[in-house]
Amino acid sequence: MSEEVKKNVPANGKNPVDNNDGDIFEKEFLTATQLAWRTLRRHKLGMVAMVTLIIFYFFAIFADFFSPMNPYNNHIQYRFAQPQKIRTKDFITNERSGQYVLLYDSVRDLYTKQKSFVEAAHYDAIKAYDSYTEKEDLFELGKYNETYGATVTEIVSNFTVTYKAKLKNGSYVELGTQSETEKPLIPVSYVTGDNITGQYEKDGNLLKPSFSKFLSGSTIYTGSDSRIGAIEELLEEYNSDTAIEDVQTIDTFYTFDSMYIRTENFDEVEVTPANLRGVSFKKYQIKYFVKSWEYKLLGFIPTDIHFMGTEKPVIESIADYLSNDGILYIWGSDKFGRDMFSRILYGSRISLSIGLVAILITFTIGLFLGGFAGYYGGWTDEILMRITEILMSIPSFYLIISLSSILPSALDPTVRYLFIIIILSFIGWPGMTRVIRGMTLGIKQTEFIEAAVALGYPPRRIIWKHLIPNTTTYIIVNATLSIPSYILGEAGLSFLGVGITEPGASWGLMLSQAQSIEALTNYPWLLLPGLFIFLTVMSFNLFGDALRDALDPRALGK
Repeated sequence: MSEEVKKNVPANGKNPVDNNDGDIFEKEFLTATQLAWRTLRRHKLGMVAMVTLIIFYFFAIFADFFSPMNPYNNHIQYRFAQPQKIRTKDFITNERSGQYVLLYDSVRDLYTKQKSFVEAAHYDAIKAYDSYTEKEDLFELGKYNETYGATVTEIVSNFTVTYKAKLKNGSYVELGTQSETEKPLIPVSYVTGDNITGQYEKDGNLLKPSFSKFLSGSTIYTGSDSRIGAIEELLEEYNSDTAIEDVQTIDTFYTFDSMYIRTENFDEVEVTPANLRGVSFKKYQIKYFVKSWEYKLLGFIPTDIHFMGTEKPVIESIADYLSNDGILYIWGSDKFGRDMFSRILYGSRISLSIGLVAILITFTIGLFLGGFAGYYGGWTDEILMRITEILMSIPSFYLIISLSSILPSALDPTVRYLFIIIILSFIGWPGMTRVIRGMTLGIKQTEFIEAAVALGYPPRRIIWKHLIPNTTTYIIVNATLSIPSYILGEAGLSFLGVGITEPGASWGLMLSQAQSIEALTNYPWLLLPGLFIFLTVMSFNLFGDALRDALDPRALGK
């Protein structure tokens, strides 16, 4: 073999022409459908987009099952609650205890009045020396106590709040104190962190707080405020003669004073830090396939089984702090205290379905009118095209807003949903009609159409058997690329308040709660619906591009 020939032979010894054998085999022996699927699979972004859309639609169909809370139930006490942290270890002992969450307690800033939420431990069981019976007793919330012959209904903790002015020389000047009676919830931040020394010792299922500065009645530091206005306000409130220029911060200290255990027969037991032997903190375990609120699976199968959720309250007296559903804010809550995760799942039904239904109506009208105008021509074509040109000359977004604004505000959510679909379809069909008409004019001049006419086939058969099938590729590709515009249209209408209204759920409506700077800075989880809109639109566009490449006749080689 000559040196020149050797240079043209690859290292594997195969002829370069053989590299195309696979492509030749595919085009010769595989069907158009098989070729299209192979091309689609090679489009990595398109496949990722397709899988993403399948997942989104799957969760939309089974939104009831996957929703841990009823998306329409308001819990005002938990409005704008941040996402709960799902824990697997005890926050004090660091031992594994399954997946659980701690409930929230609201904390309002003394000066700004801004409310925030912190994780809270719920006193579930108290072991203490009862001075009345002169013996140690165990009080468990929701459990029968033999000593008092009644069920424990409430465990309330009392605190003393002390305000101290920290001077620039490091010394403190006490300003004053005030007493607080807490709910059966106490922020975890009060009993954990650097403010507490020593270790917790286990006593059966209880935790012995004997080394806890807080639960033993010692004073703990909880926070400080260095704002001039706040310092001045507190100095005036407590008539302090301390010079404001000498004060560095106003520090807040908490002291645990006592607990009151109340029973259903109105007996009340006071437990002081000295008599306290052990405290158990309630964990709200996350359970799977739990029974909660009732719904109809797939719209017709009645059931109350949900994929996940938390246990219900043990007694009705704490129902204000728990919920009949059990509180589980994986992605936080909105301004009405509704679960964002459940609302996003329910909102996906409208946001995802509205594009499919609207595009189905649009393409049906466009195929019928465009095919009719293109095939028959004449005055029919002239009238239809003039109508489409008039509608297309009107700015579509303003037309959508105008049509949506005339809908009654008290309209049933389902009816309103249907009207929005009709409005979006009304705006979209002119453009589709013109495109189909142009394609029909081109296909009508082909030889197989002329042959069909010569054979005496009726126009209806020619349109449905020859013209429309030849536009299928365009219809499929354009549909995937047009659906995002309908999704964005609904989102825009709902965002502006003329689309889906409360108490309905759609991504655009949910996103309307994040219009203020306060929401963007303090409640960033309200932007999650916008993220899902972005992912959906991007997935449809990427999948449409992949589908266009897969259905390209040149790529199919047919």
